[in-house]
Amino acid sequence: MDHVMSKGKTLNITRFYSEVSITAKPFYEHFGFKVVNEQTIEVRGEKLVNYVMEKFS
Repeated sequence: MDHVMSKGKTLNITRFYSEVSITAKPFYEHFGFKVVNEQTIEVRGEKLVNYVMEKFS
């Protein structure tokens, strides 16, 4: 993630976002991402919760 943030800075990217699983959420929070939206998606008949997360540099 440090490499992604560093590369983004050199490219003048000011907003990073991702749709992340409930398992990945703490990882993104560790790097300063905030939850924008909680979603429930259906995959092969199973309902899964994921999160849209973003961080501004």
